[in-house]
Amino acid sequence: MDRATEIRLIKDVLALKARGETQYHDTVQTHSTERYISAQWFAREKSQIFRAQPLAIGAANEVPNPGDYLALDWLDGVSLLMVRGEDNQVRVFANACRHRNARLVANGESGCKKKFVCPYHAWTYGSQGNLVGAPDFERGFPSLDKQNLGLIEFPSRVIGGIVFVHLNRQLQVPHDLLAEEMLSDMRYLDMENQQVYKRRSYVVKANWKILLEGGIEAYHFNVAHKNTLAPFFLGNLSTWQSFGGLYMRMILPKKPILEAPNLPEVQWDMRKMANLIYILSPTVLLLAQPDNISLIRMVPLKAGETRIEEVLLVDGPKDGGDEWSADELKMHETNHNLVNKILMEDWVLGETIQTNMHSGVVSEIHFGRFESALTWLHDEYERVMDINPTMIARQA
Repeated sequence: MDRATEIRLIKDVLALKARGETQYHDTVQTHSTERYISAQWFAREKSQIFRAQPLAIGAANEVPNPGDYLALDWLDGVSLLMVRGEDNQVRVFANACRHRNARLVANGESGCKKKFVCPYHAWTYGSQGNLVGAPDFERGFPSLDKQNLGLIEFPSRVIGGIVFVHLNRQLQVPHDLLAEEMLSDMRYLDMENQQVYKRRSYVVKANWKILLEGGIEAYHFNVAHKNTLAPFFLGNLSTWQSFGGLYMRMILPKKPILEAPNLPEVQWDMRKMANLIYILSPTVLLLAQPDNISLIRMVPLKAGETRIEEVLLVDGPKDGGDEWSADELKMHETNHNLVNKILMEDWVLGETIQTNMHSGVVSEIHFGRFESALTWLHDEYERVMDINPTMIARQA
């Protein structure tokens, strides 16, 4: 986000506020609940979205140093191993030994290793995925070539500090996947230099779309978040912009933005005046606040079950050292827990929504004109899913 864009976006919010409006869609949109509960819908999502499209899986600086790794529980039981090699390149492998398929490290585990040793028979792999050793290999496997038994690697690419992977190994992650303005925003957030404070992982019994929807509309702030977010924000006011595919940025203005007209533009600061939300493919949502960025991984496990991983990303120690000060640690811990508290307010509601949808009593949901980002999300979703919108939605 360059300075001119930052000023323009703040002015857009102020103009809407002055008119008592928000970013509207032309119509109300109605959908069947089948897209949230049907196993057939979920199977199509896996084939059309999660296996056919490049997906964001995390920040490259979750593995900042050579040998650093992170194991992720991914779609359909696939365990991904994100590793920064000795050549400083981030790669994504299947977390599976080529001997008998044993998992090299536990899902959710992170750390630093020069070599990955299978816990079953000690087949050993380097940080670049090559098989470097196996006990008594020449005698036991004379017809096999070690050069052909490296870890299975998925096509991946780091773009703007974000790691993208393609689960279809016949396809590549395009170098121009992110629009230039989105890349500019990643530079604005200094994504390449963020550091991991803490992670937490858990499963929410709700469809991934329900959880994603809660992050891109402000209509619910004054009710669902009345004691957490509502006192600091401007109610049902937001702006958003899409960047092709399932990629978008949302501005959620806070009360300090109302002071902007009385300040010289040189003092306008988006990070202090609003929260920024980014959707980076359906699997990663970024929430940028003044002094931290929450990276939220969403991994669909079933039609009604999603793994959530919260990662709090922060700047390095202010003194330039290797460790945060006591005050910095206290601030980071407070923010880590606050983000979780707010997310849980949405997730608990999401689980009740999922349960009610399964009951079948109420078979439709509706997006209001001021929930326009949800309309965008589902329009783009239907395009990627290659389905006929007239068959599954009606305009009102």
